[in-house]
Amino acid sequence: MTGVQTCALPISAGPAWTRLTTILFAVVAVVTLALGVVLLVVGESPARPLGVTVTTLLGVAMGLQASVARFIAIKDVTTVVVTSTITGLAADSIFGSGKSRAGDGGSARRASAVVTILAGAAAGAALLQWHLGTGLLLAGGLIAAVTIVGGLHARGATAS
Repeated sequence: MTGVQTCALPISAGPAWTRLTTILFAVVAVVTLALGVVLLVVGESPARPLGVTVTTLLGVAMGLQASVARFIAIKDVTTVVVTSTITGLAADSIFGSGKSRAGDGGSARRASAVVTILAGAAAGAALLQWHLGTGLLLAGGLIAAVTIVGGLHARGATAS
């Protein structure tokens, strides 16, 4: 809740990738990477106060990320809507209403979202088997990469 509340006011202007979007995603990337490094340094079993601090900061960062992703209206990708994405995929399939149309890409987009989420979960679980901090380092690196690409794309779109 804190992460969502942190950015609710600044991003309420309208759905688009803005400079503020880039800054907020960059904050999430930095926090996630820093927490990954902390966990690598202190080891697999941090003291309880540090564990609570890491968990709290990561929760705030993930709330911030979810809020910004919702703001820029990424269809069927945020983990907040995984259940509705799977439900929509099933309902529109040949076994459901059969309303999926090849032209709108809805079913392919939903299926891609589900496969991507499952692949990310599998990769994260595998990394956690190696070390607790490695999952956060990969997540932080991916968030940073998406932030850079999104920022560059938005800058190019406004320049055109």
